[in-house]
Amino acid sequence: MKRQPVITGLGIVSPIGVGVENFWAAALAGRSGLGTPTLFDSSKLPRECRIVGEVREFDPRQWMPAATVRVASRFSQFAIATGKMCLQDSHLDPAEIAPERFMVSIGTSMSGLVEVEHQYFSFFTLGKQVQPWTVLEYPGHAAASHIAISVGAKGQTASLATACVAGIDAVAWAADKVGRAEATAVLAGATETPLAPGSIEAFRALGALSSWSGPPAEASRPFDKLRSGLVLAEGAATVAVEDEEGARTRGAHIYARILGVGNVTEGVDMRNVDATGKPAAHAMNLALEKAGLTPDHVDYVCAHGNSLVDYDASETAAIKLVFGNRSWSIPVSSIKSMCGQALAASGAMQIVASCLAIRDDVVPPTINYQVRDPLCDLDYVPNTSRSARVRNVLIHAQSIGGSHVAMILGAPS
Repeated sequence: MKRQPVITGLGIVSPIGVGVENFWAAALAGRSGLGTPTLFDSSKLPRECRIVGEVREFDPRQWMPAATVRVASRFSQFAIATGKMCLQDSHLDPAEIAPERFMVSIGTSMSGLVEVEHQYFSFFTLGKQVQPWTVLEYPGHAAASHIAISVGAKGQTASLATACVAGIDAVAWAADKVGRAEATAVLAGATETPLAPGSIEAFRALGALSSWSGPPAEASRPFDKLRSGLVLAEGAATVAVEDEEGARTRGAHIYARILGVGNVTEGVDMRNVDATGKPAAHAMNLALEKAGLTPDHVDYVCAHGNSLVDYDASETAAIKLVFGNRSWSIPVSSIKSMCGQALAASGAMQIVASCLAIRDDVVPPTINYQVRDPLCDLDYVPNTSRSARVRNVLIHAQSIGGSHVAMILGAPS
């Protein structure tokens, strides 16, 4: 018999806060985490490269031994920290779980590439010795492996590389394992640390970065007519997934039930997105169908909203296709307005935010929304959070190559 997967623990490291309650307080206050980089000198870079979403208050020593800090890249450190956060929050005891039924799934777009490339650069240009840990941090699988080692999980570890949808895909993988009774518990999410001159310049070369010339905090402005591109960011988020019956038996707090997931791919272009929104709408409808719900059951849309002109317009069109006349009365918001675009980690952050929206019956805002765009004319919860009855949330993410994923989270019954 198929089991109902639920989320019982949350962990997050973000540009607006480290830890769930710090993140949530900042999100509801509409606080921006965007600013000038401190991880590297950006003074000689083009203007578009001087605004990032950087995690500024992270101390890895709070979450792992000094020996691990020395050999784990920032990308892996974020993963370890959020994994331990959500394990603590869920009150799961690894000693009470059969080790082979305790699993990990983590998504990423760029893995530890930034720090690995730094090692190579130092080797080729300065003749410095490459550190022994370098090859261990190159694979995207490093983060999932680090989490498994740190919590004693000995079941399957999975790493997903589906770009910006990988965070949600990783949680969907976990839900499937739990639903099939192949796992007792899974720590699932995503981690990204893409902030370095080379990677940021690559995004600028693609024409994807915001050209905003005003205050850095206002550069990410999803759905606003003045939006001009995304702000690259870093971060991580992990959730604990287990079956509802087991969670209730042990008296766990349940944040949300994972009700349905829909995945589609446009299969047309690597960069451009279907302006009609039909593929995204297809993913949303698939998720609703699997959840056994209709659009009328959705109380909030946690949008991808990355501040790219075409992506935001396409996502808005998709919402209109799915919800019809209800489109203008459903709250839609993007936490990327505050956190920036943390690639795969953004989707996992959306799941954390959605769980908290259900818990507290409140919708986080889309900040920097000032000028209405005729193509983006929905209720984006502009600038100020809003109290609302939130029982079911539709989460949407999309990535290069035209991949779309939608997930439906429902309040615990």
